[in-house]
Amino acid sequence: MGQRLRELRERAGLSLREVAKFAEISAPFLSDVELGRRFPTNEKLALIAQKLRASADDLKKHDHRSALIDLKRMADGSPSLGAAVQALVNQVQSGDLTPDELAAKLRRASNAE
Repeated sequence: MGQRLRELRERAGLSLREVAKFAEISAPFLSDVELGRRFPTNEKLALIAQKLRASADDLKKHDHRSALIDLKRMADGSPSLGAAVQALVNQVQSGDLTPDELAAKLRRASNAE
C-alpha cells in the first residue's frame, strides 16, 4: 500500500507534508506508511485517499499484511516452503524474475489444477 500511496502522491505533485497536514498526521508517520513500516487507521486512510483523489477501498487492495502473515506462518511450519519462498525472493531481488512474472506463473499453476 505504501508504494501505491507514494506513486499517487508524486503523480499529484504533493509533498509528504502537504498530504500529512491534510490527513492530520505527521510527515514522519506518512513516510513510515509509504515505507510499509506503519499503517494508518481507516479514518486517516480515507483522508489520505481524499487528498490524493483516490478511493480508500482501492488503496486497501494494496494492503497485503494478512496474506504475508499467513505465508510467514506456513513457511515457519514447513522448511521446504520456507526454502521455496526464499528462492523466489532471491530471484525477484536479483532481477531474474519480476513480481508480475511471478504472479502470472502462480495464476497459471493455480488454473492448471
